[in-house]
Amino acid sequence: MSGRSLLLGIGILIGIYAAPLVGRQGFDFGEGSKAASSLNGLMESDLDAGIRPSNETAKGELFRLSNWDISMHGIGSTVAVKRCISMGKDSIACELLAQLGWVDGEKLVEAVFEGKPGTWRMVAARAR
Repeated sequence: MSGRSLLLGIGILIGIYAAPLVGRQGFDFGEGSKAASSLNGLMESDLDAGIRPSNETAKGELFRLSNWDISMHGIGSTVAVKRCISMGKDSIACELLAQLGWVDGEKLVEAVFEGKPGTWRMVAARAR
């Protein structure tokens, strides 16, 4: 039993010593790091050039997905697409800021869209 305790203690000490070094220098994972770096490049600035859904599309899709009557509540409501990130070939995740006519204040909404630019369809949403 004491041998395991000694090994555990040595492992903890190595972990405490190595963690700051790894945080500063990082690991080189070979091919995996190339994939990770390409994902890091797909941030909101890349999706601002007409690739992400428009505010009106996001509003219509939010009302459609939530089964809200846009003709009744849509006039006093606004939805703004704040930022998006690519999740794959045909899907993106976006952060929306919704000001709904029947709710006081603004609500932050996370939404997932599928499709292509110009034909985005919201498939999931949740308030934060």
